[in-house]
Amino acid sequence: MLSYAVKRLIRGPSIFIALFLSVLLAVTLFSGIVQGSDAVAYSMLSKALGAVNIDIESWAEQRNITRLAIARMEDAYRGVKGVTWVEHLIRWEVDVNASGWNETLTFKLIAIPENSTLLQGLSGVDRLEDGKVYIEEGSLNASSFKPGENATIKILTYNPYSPPDFQSRCFTLPIGGVVELSEEAFSLAMGRYPHYLRYVILGEGVERRPPHRLIIVTEETLRKYLLQPIYDERRRPARVFIAAFFLRLEREKLINPWDIEGSRHKIRLVYEEINTLGVKYKYLPLNYLDSLLNAIESYTSGMKTNTLMITLPVFFTAWYLGATVSEISLGVRRREIGLLFTRGLNHRQVMFILLLEASLIGLIAGILGILLGAALVPLVLPGVSLLDSLRSLSPPTILLSLLFSGVLSVLAVYTPARRATRISVVEALRIYREEEEEVGSWHEPLLALGLGTYKIVMMLLGLSVEKFRPVIGNILVFILYSTWWGVDYILSYIGPILFFWGFIKLLVQFSPWLQSGVSFIARWIIGDVSRYSSTSAKRYAKRLASSAFMVALILGYAVSVIGSAASTQDFIDRVTMSMVGADASVWLFSRKGAEELADRIEELPEVRNATVEVWFEAESSLGKIPIRAIEPLEWSQVAYIEPGWLEGKNIFDRMNKSRDTAILERGAAERLGVDLNETFLIKLKYRVYPFQIVGFFGHRPRGNWRIQNPTLYVHRDFLKHVKEKYIRQVRILVKLEEDADLKAFKEAVERLDPNVDEVDVAEERIREARENIFLMGPRRVEEIGVVFSAIVSSVGVALIALTMLRSRWRELTILATRGFSWRQIAASLILEMLSVILISTAIGMAVGYIILRNETILFNEAVATYILRRIIFPTASWMGVLSIALTISLSSILPIIVAARIVSRRPVLRIEE
Repeated sequence: MLSYAVKRLIRGPSIFIALFLSVLLAVTLFSGIVQGSDAVAYSMLSKALGAVNIDIESWAEQRNITRLAIARMEDAYRGVKGVTWVEHLIRWEVDVNASGWNETLTFKLIAIPENSTLLQGLSGVDRLEDGKVYIEEGSLNASSFKPGENATIKILTYNPYSPPDFQSRCFTLPIGGVVELSEEAFSLAMGRYPHYLRYVILGEGVERRPPHRLIIVTEETLRKYLLQPIYDERRRPARVFIAAFFLRLEREKLINPWDIEGSRHKIRLVYEEINTLGVKYKYLPLNYLDSLLNAIESYTSGMKTNTLMITLPVFFTAWYLGATVSEISLGVRRREIGLLFTRGLNHRQVMFILLLEASLIGLIAGILGILLGAALVPLVLPGVSLLDSLRSLSPPTILLSLLFSGVLSVLAVYTPARRATRISVVEALRIYREEEEEVGSWHEPLLALGLGTYKIVMMLLGLSVEKFRPVIGNILVFILYSTWWGVDYILSYIGPILFFWGFIKLLVQFSPWLQSGVSFIARWIIGDVSRYSSTSAKRYAKRLASSAFMVALILGYAVSVIGSAASTQDFIDRVTMSMVGADASVWLFSRKGAEELADRIEELPEVRNATVEVWFEAESSLGKIPIRAIEPLEWSQVAYIEPGWLEGKNIFDRMNKSRDTAILERGAAERLGVDLNETFLIKLKYRVYPFQIVGFFGHRPRGNWRIQNPTLYVHRDFLKHVKEKYIRQVRILVKLEEDADLKAFKEAVERLDPNVDEVDVAEERIREARENIFLMGPRRVEEIGVVFSAIVSSVGVALIALTMLRSRWRELTILATRGFSWRQIAASLILEMLSVILISTAIGMAVGYIILRNETILFNEAVATYILRRIIFPTASWMGVLSIALTISLSSILPIIVAARIVSRRPVLRIEE
């Protein structure tokens, strides 16, 4: 039987080409998604491991540094199997006063061993010298530290013996210089390594460093110059020491990129041994490497699952195409099957042969699909090369792709093969069977149409089952609601498919007006052959329904995905603009000199306007809320404000005239019942300040509202009531000229003042977001899914047309011999196909828009933000949808034209096997 199946594939490949192409396209997309997710994981892991040097951190805190047993713990950690590198540092807080200061400020002091490799992330000096203090250049007040001058370190101490007392000791050390720390070294020094990991994994660029004061000394300086004099007095420092050990593991032996779970298990074994060693001295290990692998695994698994679910219509279309063309092909091979019965084979054996043929087709298509999927990944995911894609070809991916192709092939052939092998030998040898042209009963399509219509109506009205959740505890009501919820959840995925299938089936089967309309139109174009067109449309309704169903499904899928991609991109762009606040924003370390700096920035040639925005928090009836202080008239000309965000008359003029007015976020106003011109109170320390609300901003809240950042805008003059320590952030919003040189602008601003922390440019942030593989990768896979679905549908319509033409070759030949031209024959067949396909196109696009609208409503209800996602269809999106519709239409027309010309030139009667 295997030999027969192989010979049949070799001798008659035209019979299997339709099934092969449908499976090949589906497997290519499936394998591409799986490989793309694996390639993203591989790329993320390679990038993270290349940028991250610390795998485990183990830390403990004590007031007595000797109890930390630093030397003993370092030796113990070095002896753990799987650990290749161990370093440590000591964190401590001290009060510092530099020459010329009038106040003492608290600094974080970091002590590093002189030979530590952590110093590789330090620049500005050749080496750290014992007995000197070094200031980190990003520290607040760093400009007050002058190399060669002195800094006084004040340490609070206590007497551990009777009688207890607290006294301060001061130590004066020379300032060795200003040093710069790399991002990783800074995160280690400040204990912010998890934040650094997040930025590395998500590719969000450089982390904005929080306001800080940091000095660095050698460990010998800490022990000899600061602690030893205190211990000699038999006193102890009052503040705790934190000893942090950093360990690097044998990644090559522990990590297998294709077995993340197994790698995590090995790493956890090393972690447990490290944890056991540190228990005696209360060391707490943090497993960064395991967290890194877990984050990558979770992200890529979610990406893989979500993308496969979204592209489900493509796989369904591929299966439906395979099943349809298999049924037609097996109808053509009916006499062959009958001859197999006459040779002594039973029904089960013939069924096995047909399924074996399908399995072989699936195997071949699977192998090619895996290779094409590997080539597809670099086209979809930015930053992933072909080499990365090939490296991601792990054994599980290959086996899963081959299994998918085999199952898809067998499922596509199973039902047609079962039906074909159940007929008797006599029936199999007959040339024509009338029941083959029937489309079946009306019960199933009507049920499918009803369920699908229910879901479409729910989407159209923007309703969800959750809105009807019962509040009573009746068990019967609960069972009914749970059943409804479960059915609705399932219909969320298959509802549109059921709607298309039921509608098309009933349309083709029970709509005489459709055939009559086709005949009427054709009579004006092609004459008497129009009667044949109408008759053919009825006789071959099943095949027309198959083509129309695929067209409706794919057009609906295309509209929803293409529209969703454009809408998502628009939402990300607007969120980015809102976060930046204007064309650009300049973040400052402190508020001091901000207004003067804004004036200097405004004088730059690339700048049109600039204004200061100060962030602080205050108590209110909603709890602690974020507030921004602005200069109203300047801010209104610079800030990013969307149409419809503001409600109120002459808002900024009224704020400019009266300093006790404010703009309140709309959701907060509705939560508290505050209307325009009413009063809103905030509290700073023990004093309450009333504001008259002259305007609202944002949109009306949907679903779960939460406090927005900001909640309130007040006049900048109110800052006289706000102490410096309550100010969270300060930035200067900048309106740029249309042709501004962004690079020159950033460099010019950074040179203006050392108070400048960072310069954000909205255009650059938007570009970075669009190029971010982790943000846009899934969307690009969805878009490529649309392309594949269009190809699958086009190939399907073309193959159905070809198989239909082969089975009707005798009839076409008779028409040609009776004097009809190839144009008349082609026009008859084209009208027969397009009449249904055009209706399916319109229905598919309408349902696709309803799905997109429902997705947008649900997104806005789930995401509690004053920026709402909106539906947009730019010209490129419409062109994409129309090109898909045109491609599918041409795929049905071209085979007909070719067949009509061939049959007109050589009208020879023959039976195709």
